[in-house]
Amino acid sequence: MRVEELVKYGLPQAYIELLVKRGIYELNPVQVEAIKRGVLSGRNMVISTPTASGKTLVAEMLLVKKALEGKIGVYLTPLRALASEKYQEFSKLRDLGLSVGISTGDYDQPAEYLGEYNIIVATYERFDSIMRLQPLWLSRVGVVVVDEMHSINDPERGPIIEIIVARSLRRGFQVLGLSATIGNPGVMSNWVNGELVNVNWRPVKLVEGVFDKKHGRVIFVDGREEYVNIEGEVVLDLVEHNLERNMQTLVFIHNRKRVEELAEIFAETSIISVDLRDLRELLGELESAPTRFERELIPELLKRGVGFHHAGLSHTSRRVIEEAFRRRVLRVVFATPTLAAGINLPARRVLVSIKRYDPISGRRVNISVSEYKQMAGRAGRPQYDELGESIIIDARDVKEGFKYISSQPEPVRGKMFTDRSLRIHVLSTIVSGEARSINDLVELFKSTFSAHYGGDLEFSRLKISEVVNVLEESNMISNIHGKLVSTILGKVTSYTYLDPFSVTLYLKYKPRVYSEFYILHLVTLTPDFRRSSIYISERVLTHYEDLVEVFKDKTLPVDSEFYNYDDWLLGFVYASILYDWINEKSEDEILENYMVGPGDLYNMRDTASWIISALSRVERVLGDVELSKKLYTLAERVESGVREDALELVSLRYIGRTRARILIEHGIKSLKDLAKTPRRKLLTLPTFGPKIVEEIYTQLKEMGYIIEEKD
Repeated sequence: MRVEELVKYGLPQAYIELLVKRGIYELNPVQVEAIKRGVLSGRNMVISTPTASGKTLVAEMLLVKKALEGKIGVYLTPLRALASEKYQEFSKLRDLGLSVGISTGDYDQPAEYLGEYNIIVATYERFDSIMRLQPLWLSRVGVVVVDEMHSINDPERGPIIEIIVARSLRRGFQVLGLSATIGNPGVMSNWVNGELVNVNWRPVKLVEGVFDKKHGRVIFVDGREEYVNIEGEVVLDLVEHNLERNMQTLVFIHNRKRVEELAEIFAETSIISVDLRDLRELLGELESAPTRFERELIPELLKRGVGFHHAGLSHTSRRVIEEAFRRRVLRVVFATPTLAAGINLPARRVLVSIKRYDPISGRRVNISVSEYKQMAGRAGRPQYDELGESIIIDARDVKEGFKYISSQPEPVRGKMFTDRSLRIHVLSTIVSGEARSINDLVELFKSTFSAHYGGDLEFSRLKISEVVNVLEESNMISNIHGKLVSTILGKVTSYTYLDPFSVTLYLKYKPRVYSEFYILHLVTLTPDFRRSSIYISERVLTHYEDLVEVFKDKTLPVDSEFYNYDDWLLGFVYASILYDWINEKSEDEILENYMVGPGDLYNMRDTASWIISALSRVERVLGDVELSKKLYTLAERVESGVREDALELVSLRYIGRTRARILIEHGIKSLKDLAKTPRRKLLTLPTFGPKIVEEIYTQLKEMGYIIEEKD
């Protein structure tokens, strides 16, 4: 189908011209099938097709059509990074006079301003919070696009998708689900009462293969064989084999430390020619990486054409490595599977490990077929390659490897009817006024995927009734003359996106005398913190267990119905990390002491800051204004990693924890002091270059400060 034919489906000529300008003259089979099945005519739909098969363009066409009809289009992703990527992509639609907005955080913040946009890109969590807040513009939503819809399998994010779709179906919004790895797409399309597009087409042909370690060869499904000169590490020799054929390579390994080790070893033993002029800008960005480890090691690897990528790295380092790979400056990147989670980073050839260590069983186990397909799908770069190849590198034998290749992804199953998911979403529906009785709740939850896919109605009613009782006992809801209504505590809990259990735990153990360490320890024991908590090695746990006696008067009781000793000790270590952070220990020192990565530290920071800020609101509505203020200040300190005296200074862009402390040590303790400081003096301070100083003064002027111009 030529793009000119889209006029017949309600898309304007200006949009068609925009597509042509982007080099899109003809729609591919996936896009044609979606249009034929009614995606532009209001039909709900699930598109389950391979990576890079053009699903996003289908969503874009639908968003444009709805916007031109006066409706708001919402595009949802699981990750902030993916939301930013899609926001940049859709921002090109401003040429049509459409406005595009993005919202990925601040769960309890008013959302009315988002109604100014034609298209809104958001994370699942943020849109779930918006549906609880019920801004006026919600009635103008025309379509909700759920990207990476297989995330329903995830115990945390899955129930959020389910409740968003259930609410959307009840409100009459059109629903479009996108995924590359759904094992039961027909069940999912039936759930949304829509059509299914399940076309096995991709712009770059994918050829999968298995490394036969017995005979030192790669066997592809198309019958080709490649013999590999194996002299040492299989994975490194396979990478070398690929690079000799000028094949840019991604290597997926399920262990961070191993990823780093392989990158370092390969950089030392392989000679890759890199034009440093292509790296100059990216190396400059790495100078602002937060740790010495990243500022020193990663640039050296990049200069050798090698990189590694995992969630423990800072956002700066991850972004630089991704961009260097896209520009083809990097020839190989060793990565954990987090890189395969939706970020657009294809390679000519992908090497995939299908084994990971399972700490519960203490041995290596196989990953799921769905996980393998996500990683294999990164092979093949549109506009560069005629085909992409994925190779399983550690199958027990060729038969096991080919079983992965021939198998379909596992069926997606809902996770709504767990205690945690139900208490969160039952409360939110009562708070929003969508449910006033057990029957109302059962009717709404009947629309979830969990209920649709093998749900037992009587079991659902029983579980919902149990949760309602728990919420009543926790003073989150009340039963007034047979109607379920939320209390002020229930409302603030839901609006701040907290698990009711987190609030119950906090209220039971909140300190009689305020203590920063105690609060941090309490926060790290909440289910909201634990859902994304980081791995702490046994060595670190043992070391800090020996220090418990020193802090025992500042921590929670060890014995509790809410947590066990192992949880308590892990929380103690997390609290110690955060305590060091807010007291301005350097990132390098923290990472070395606790054996965590910068990305881990920032994940902890973001989660703890949100929880403490939310608890501040809880205290405010409960009437303890003084404690509310202390918690709010602590949340700000956790966010910035500073002592209290630096909070005013770090409110400026480009002044972080390090520069703020430098200013304070030189007698500049406030924004007023800063405005009075001559430019010449600022320029003598470490890390305060001309550009930074100019940016600081610009912000101060915008805030109404009179700048001391004398030198």
